[in-house]
Amino acid sequence: MRARDLETLEFPRVLDAIAALARSAAGRQAVLELRPTSERAEAERRLDLLAELVALAAEAGRPPTADVPLLAPALAAAAPDGATLEPRRLAEVRDLLAAARQLRAYLRRDPARFPRLAAEGEAIDPVPEVSQPLGAALDETGQVRDDASPTLAAARAVTRELRGEMEARLLGMVRDPDMGSVIGEQYVTVRNGRFVVPIRTAAAGGFAGVVQDRSASGETVFMEPLFAVELNNRLLLAAKDEEAEERRVRSELTALVRAHAARLEAAERALAAADARGAAAQLAARHGCTRPVLGAPDVSLAAARHPLLLEAGRPVVAVDLRVPAERRGLAITGPNAGGKTVALKTLGLCALMAHAGLFVPAAEGSRLPLLGAVLVDIGDEQSIDRDLSTFTGHIENLARIATAAGPGTLVLLDEPGAGTDPVEGAALAVGLLTDLLARGPRVVFTSHFPQVKTFALAEPALDVAAFDVDPTTGAPRFKLAYHTVGQSLALPIARRHGLPARALETAERLLTGESRDLARAVARLEESRRGYEAEREEAERERARLAAAREEAEALAEDLRARQRRRWAEDLDASRRFLRELEARGRTVLEELRRRPEPATLRAFVREASEEIAAQTHAIEPEPSPTRPPVPGDLVEVAGRGIRGELVEIAGERARIQRGGLRFEVPSGQLRVVGDAPARERVAIEVDRPADAPAEINLIGQRVRDAIDALAAFLDRAVRAGLSEVRVVHGIGSGALRRAVHEFLESSPYCAGFRESEPAAGGAGVTIAELG
Repeated sequence: MRARDLETLEFPRVLDAIAALARSAAGRQAVLELRPTSERAEAERRLDLLAELVALAAEAGRPPTADVPLLAPALAAAAPDGATLEPRRLAEVRDLLAAARQLRAYLRRDPARFPRLAAEGEAIDPVPEVSQPLGAALDETGQVRDDASPTLAAARAVTRELRGEMEARLLGMVRDPDMGSVIGEQYVTVRNGRFVVPIRTAAAGGFAGVVQDRSASGETVFMEPLFAVELNNRLLLAAKDEEAEERRVRSELTALVRAHAARLEAAERALAAADARGAAAQLAARHGCTRPVLGAPDVSLAAARHPLLLEAGRPVVAVDLRVPAERRGLAITGPNAGGKTVALKTLGLCALMAHAGLFVPAAEGSRLPLLGAVLVDIGDEQSIDRDLSTFTGHIENLARIATAAGPGTLVLLDEPGAGTDPVEGAALAVGLLTDLLARGPRVVFTSHFPQVKTFALAEPALDVAAFDVDPTTGAPRFKLAYHTVGQSLALPIARRHGLPARALETAERLLTGESRDLARAVARLEESRRGYEAEREEAERERARLAAAREEAEALAEDLRARQRRRWAEDLDASRRFLRELEARGRTVLEELRRRPEPATLRAFVREASEEIAAQTHAIEPEPSPTRPPVPGDLVEVAGRGIRGELVEIAGERARIQRGGLRFEVPSGQLRVVGDAPARERVAIEVDRPADAPAEINLIGQRVRDAIDALAAFLDRAVRAGLSEVRVVHGIGSGALRRAVHEFLESSPYCAGFRESEPAAGGAGVTIAELG
């Protein structure tokens, strides 16, 4: 990519907008150094990483790249042998490594969904050989901790003790009322590294001490009392010891930084790259940018917008830019101030951004070919220093473009041939475009020349498009209409902006016949195009209405199907509940029959169950389709009643069906065959009646559990023997067995009631049970 083309398309300004979103100086520098690449693998790698980061940032926020200073000054200061870094430089290294650790964890948070980011995070080296000693030796402000070494801790303890003693003695002196005439003010300060007190100049001659300084006004001198000289000396020496030990600690830390400088630089590069990528992701999210498809056979930017106009907050009308695979270029025409140059720059910037690994301000699915270069001739090429006119500057640039153009390049030309005689300029433009098309690049250009428009219409390698205007006011609508060359509308625009009518009339008379005829033909074509466009828009609206109606019908059908599925599920659940209830009732009936065999109960249950089953079947099953006429032996159903059974015989209009032990007589015309008759099963219920059953049971002396088991068996035998009441002898004792017997009889289905026996027949020790 030529630097002049990047400048012409204002690619550096796009980088400036992204760099402003970076958090660190290194990140901003990494953004500004970003350049488009023609290597597809590298461009795709950048786009892949940005796509994963956009998705991750939407969930977890921006990458945790801190605003850390550039590492170069610290590394340069640490490079000489024996160098010692200042605490703030050591703190910069520590903070950078802390940010690297946080970034590493952020990038590795979901390797399954974001494998490329995870690999980037895995490659970040937090240099623990440096970060851990720095973290242990420096406090939050970057100063060396007391516990960085035992010697430093001891030295600082001595210094604090001496300083405390010094301050206490001097404060006692300046606050002494007897010293009021001598002391200037009641405070203690430091001059020349020694603790002093403020003494009035007039009283200094009578004060025993050493003058260290005086105030600007001359009214106060700062004197070191004689008793403080030795203490100050000791404090000074202790401070020197502390300083020497702190320097030694910082020297060791600096040696670690120097030894691992290359790894530290790699960590800074990783942070800078992540910060730059985070800024690009933020810009993409802010303006709705999407990932383009690189390496496509065509150019297709849907709803493209100029990124700098977006960043400036100006209203932007999106434009569709297309060059089909079977075409080599696109001619864009239309009125002045209609958006042609902005469209060219938008296409060029989107191409550069995509090849730099950035998302583009266009709709999802936008496509671009892989380009080796974007060659541009837009704007004023005049140079006073080089004695170039506008036309000469353009020609020099066009000559270089023609030399560099070839397959895999994109050429963007704004008004080729302008700046000279219109006839010669148009001829030159046609010649240049013919040569470029033969060289093989894709060419997108703008033009007002009628000859160039005619050339573009006749050239099968070119598509044509024009920026539309309002048919009534002539104002540009910034909408690109394809397959039309449009109108330049110079005279209508001049009229709308107040050019005198006499000037306009003269201009219209001076139009050559060919130009006037072409303008009229184009005007007629534009009128027809607008009519077709209106019809197409109406057809699109009708298609949209039909699509909406179809979607609504499909939604209603899906809703109906969903309701039907819910109904089926509800019916299935109801059927299951019904079967469970029926089964439970059946077990109850069988238990009752074992205790008291009554065939009438069984017949009533079978009849009720059959009717309920028939009702349930009719409620949940759809109407069966027509089948063959039924014959005896078939499994049939009575339509409308839900009764099923085996067909026994047909006698005219009546028929008999059998279901279990029951037979029904039904109209023969309502029968439908639903299957073959099931194999019959005979179920025999035998009731055992004991020949002789005792009417009394003696439970005295038994444990409660054994007694109740024996009582249950006794009652079952008594019921089957047909006894109406029995005697249960349990005795009185503690009353526990009596209570257990009564509780059992209350819950027993065999017992209809019970009472105590008469006093003469056992009284409270015997219970008479009445059997139901």
